[in-house]
Amino acid sequence: MQIAQKVVKTVSNVLPFHISFSDEQGYIIGSSLPERIGTLHEPSKEVLEKNTYLLFDEEKVNNQPNVFPGVAMPVTFDSSTIGVLGIIGPPAQVEPYAQLISKYVEMRWHETFDKQLEDLETKTLETFAQYILLNDKTNQVRVEQYCKMLDLSFYTKRFCIVVDIGDSLISSVQNKTPIGQLKEQMLHCTQKAFDSYHNAICTFLNTEKIILLKPVQSEHNYMAALEYFIEQSSYLTDMFKTYQITNISIAAGKLCHTIDRISESYQEAESLIKFGRQLDISPRIYTFHSWDIIKALLPHQIDAHFQDKIMFRLRPLFADKDFSELMQNFMVYCQNKMNISQAAKELYIHRNTLIYRLKKIEAITSVNIKDFEHCMMLYLVLKRYDKSSSLR
Repeated sequence: MQIAQKVVKTVSNVLPFHISFSDEQGYIIGSSLPERIGTLHEPSKEVLEKNTYLLFDEEKVNNQPNVFPGVAMPVTFDSSTIGVLGIIGPPAQVEPYAQLISKYVEMRWHETFDKQLEDLETKTLETFAQYILLNDKTNQVRVEQYCKMLDLSFYTKRFCIVVDIGDSLISSVQNKTPIGQLKEQMLHCTQKAFDSYHNAICTFLNTEKIILLKPVQSEHNYMAALEYFIEQSSYLTDMFKTYQITNISIAAGKLCHTIDRISESYQEAESLIKFGRQLDISPRIYTFHSWDIIKALLPHQIDAHFQDKIMFRLRPLFADKDFSELMQNFMVYCQNKMNISQAAKELYIHRNTLIYRLKKIEAITSVNIKDFEHCMMLYLVLKRYDKSSSLR
């Protein structure tokens, strides 16, 4: 009934005649005259029985309730008769247009049905994505049922790409941009950028996130995909700028061997975006395949309990009145490959001044300033402390 009324409304906008649509029992389920919806139209049964159109003039409709002059004809959908189209008007005027109008109605019916089916598939895909990504535990039988319904392989290896677009969709509503059309275009751009169509899952998880569950054949293919990840993400970012969408973060998670474990990949991608924002890493494209990302995140991967032990050990250094200066000098020393002359030059201080400060750190902490491993350990701890302090 919903499809019938939608089709009738659309077709009425381009016709000079009132039309109606009756079901197989003769009840009108769509009409450009709303008061007729739900009423019985007896001649529709005759049209269906004879499978041809009938004309009704003034004389013929005199004693028939709810019947107007015009033409009634069967409407087919996928080779089956689904109801009766009624066109109201003088038969001599209506009949020449009957076949044309009928074909137009059938075409619109197909389009409307296909659109509703597409919307249902989109909603089902969104629901499935939410189920497998936002739940720590999933029912394998239920996941396999979803896969069968959506024609997806349960055992295909996949990894999750998260495209965080912030409040872009909300902004588009405020700017009166058709949100359905925008979402469809953004999903198409995402699939195009990452070359993911067959057996891929690309959908909105919510108003802020697009997720792409990209299939790969092997771990080697996964590594190859990550080789192009930054380039492809940059391409997607450029495409989104066409729609005035610029607040974007993109991350890729780990490889998962079955789709019911894909939440692990999603959580990893989400954590990358979270840390990337906190640490203000640019460009906002994150993957553990990038050594720059690993280097930036490594200090923050130290176990909290172990971090507390180290911080306790370094408490005298933190308590020193010159701590900020000592920390800065030490980190520049490490960043210059433990070369005192280069570090002193970057700090605009005398070489002996830097040596003095490094020896002071050594005296306070017992860290061997000439030992790479000692320096690396202290550097990671101070790096995390420095960034954590700036985020407060």
